Amino acid sequence: MTKQANFSADFPVLLLLSVTLPAIAWGDDAPQPAAQPAQGSNPYVLVTGEREQESNYRINALQDPGPLGTTPILNQPFSISVLPLDMIENSQATNFKDVSKFLPLVAFQEQQGPEILRPQTRGMQGGNFQNTRIDGMQAFITVATAMEQFQEIQVVNGPTSSLYGPANPAGMFNFVSKRPTGYAMYNFGAFYNNDGILTGKMDLGGPIDSGGIVSYRLNALYGSGDGWVEHSHQRRALGDLGIDVRPWERGVLELNYSNYSITNLGFPGWFTYNEKIMLPPAPDPTRVGYGQSYAGTDLLTRIASARFKQDFGSTWHFVAGILNQDASRDINTPVNNLKNDAGDYVSSFANGFAPRFIMTSDIAYLNNTFNALGMNHDLTLGTAGYKARSFSVTTPATPASVLLGHASIANPMIFPEPPQGPPNVLDNYDSSNNYQQGVNIGDLIRFDSHWSTRVGVSQDWFSTDNFNSKGKQISEYSNRGLSPSASLMFNPVADQMAYFTYSSSLQAGDLAPGGTVNAGESLPPYRSKGYEVGYKAFLADINFTAAVFRINRPFANINSATNVFEISGEQVNTGLELSAVGELIHGLTVYGGVTLLDARMQNTPLASTDDKYYVGAPKVKGNLLFEYAVPGVSGLVASFNYDFSSTRAGNDTNSFWVAGYNLFDIGARYSTGHFTWRLAVNNVTDQHYWSTVAPSNLTGANTGSLIGHLGSPRTVLASVTLSL
Repeated sequence: MTKQANFSADFPVLLLLSVTLPAIAWGDDAPQPAAQPAQGSNPYVLVTGEREQESNYRINALQDPGPLGTTPILNQPFSISVLPLDMIENSQATNFKDVSKFLPLVAFQEQQGPEILRPQTRGMQGGNFQNTRIDGMQAFITVATAMEQFQEIQVVNGPTSSLYGPANPAGMFNFVSKRPTGYAMYNFGAFYNNDGILTGKMDLGGPIDSGGIVSYRLNALYGSGDGWVEHSHQRRALGDLGIDVRPWERGVLELNYSNYSITNLGFPGWFTYNEKIMLPPAPDPTRVGYGQSYAGTDLLTRIASARFKQDFGSTWHFVAGILNQDASRDINTPVNNLKNDAGDYVSSFANGFAPRFIMTSDIAYLNNTFNALGMNHDLTLGTAGYKARSFSVTTPATPASVLLGHASIANPMIFPEPPQGPPNVLDNYDSSNNYQQGVNIGDLIRFDSHWSTRVGVSQDWFSTDNFNSKGKQISEYSNRGLSPSASLMFNPVADQMAYFTYSSSLQAGDLAPGGTVNAGESLPPYRSKGYEVGYKAFLADINFTAAVFRINRPFANINSATNVFEISGEQVNTGLELSAVGELIHGLTVYGGVTLLDARMQNTPLASTDDKYYVGAPKVKGNLLFEYAVPGVSGLVASFNYDFSSTRAGNDTNSFWVAGYNLFDIGARYSTGHFTWRLAVNNVTDQHYWSTVAPSNLTGANTGSLIGHLGSPRTVLASVTLSL
């Protein structure tokens, strides 16, 4: 397959430009929005479960104090997106993969299915936990995660180590838990999709005592039914309880506990292939045989957390918290390892993946806004850290024990389950402990009504201890370092800002895999550098953002000549982001954007891979959601969503390219009285596509070096909710 442009990159770009540029041009003449809080003012209040002040999905300030201080999003020198609760509910999404498409500047890499993925921004892959947080505290993302327990998702694009500590330069994703309400709230819902999965949900909240000192929020659901492949099945259950205790004025203790489990059986497995094999066009994912009815994933995540927040006067804000996450993963999805360009494959149970993760993380931040020497300051002092434990199977499976059979994409097969069943992941041991703790300081300084700057730095200490199945330490590693950033901002008018940001981000080096000369040794810390020039215009009815960026980070691989795991080049990503959120014209809301990306490998030891496009990174990707309030019918809203990606490099040498996709969703919702009815059809044209094409560090003899996951087929979603 040669490189072909089966996707017109011009259309989505021109469409977004047509709605953004004219509006920015008339910004000075447009009706002025309500005055934004000045950078030194205090827009932060102790949050209850009431919905944030949003207008057509616009969120102008983050909820909690933390590394970004209390400055509104408009005046932050970073590209920041917020997916609000209304968007999550209206999409009827159940996992992060489903809801992430509405964040147009966000992408993901599936690892072992739609529940186990790594989010990313600007073409940089995120880590298992380095780029995700729950209520500001570090958490694993490659585990079971239910969207129903979250109020919103906050995303800071690009390198963020100066704010949050060492991490991949893939952005930071913060999942904000739903909080108790100050009034009695009773929401019940019934949900159905055409695959036959029925789900019941409830979202309850309110004060427990007459004085409102203690309040609660309870989210619960149970769903079960057949999936979109014959003989497939899904079951999921959630219990999520939040308690707020307000012992005195302007102080609150937030307590949370959640238990979420999900089982997916019979859905398609994923495909692996090596550099010399061409990934064929995506087949029909509903065809029986790409998965097996007895194979899939069984995931369980328990999270307990506590945070205390206190305001001191009108300018001092303090938050401290601790989180414990315990996640088990029984992953026995089929891996279909392609053997030739004809699509023949060997199917085996997945093996070699961590069966359990435990995270203990902490934060403490103090924010203050004040004036000094004629300048306004938004100062943040903080510390954040974690202990992340990864487990391994005590007795690894052998290739023969997990073998299912031989088939092809043109002729998939149903295989009998091996007599011994899937690998036993319950017998496992603590194989790796990662520690990190740091302190950070940031100050956003406003010189006058037009000019301001932000400087910040994080000093972090991190270490890794590795153990064998007998509990003996086999390797250790420790290091420390600084991650600084600096920004210059200019406000030409009150509702617009231009900025430049430079960041230097640290992250721990990778461990050399088994079988290499330096197996078990950790490479020195990686340092990524980011440059960003952006412009924001938060107008009366709509918010626009634009950013040009460049990020470079080192990556490691096994040197084929020496069998040493070492730095083998750089990934250099440059691009342009555009987004628009709000009301285009009366009754027509847009939530969308597009990323133009040039992601390349540079300084590689092989001429065949040098200056080539990074595997799976599209040159154009984005999403455009339009909602229209139908005139004359109060409460009726129609929606149209367009999710698109251009072609993607299929291997490191770019000898072939994988087709992009154009996905269309349509829907409607109708609210009357206490009821809201929702109906949607996703992937209306039932396009077959690869949702993920990516490099992989999968372990196990049955896997290749690159992976491909099939996208979901046409799906009908329907629901009714009752709010009292």
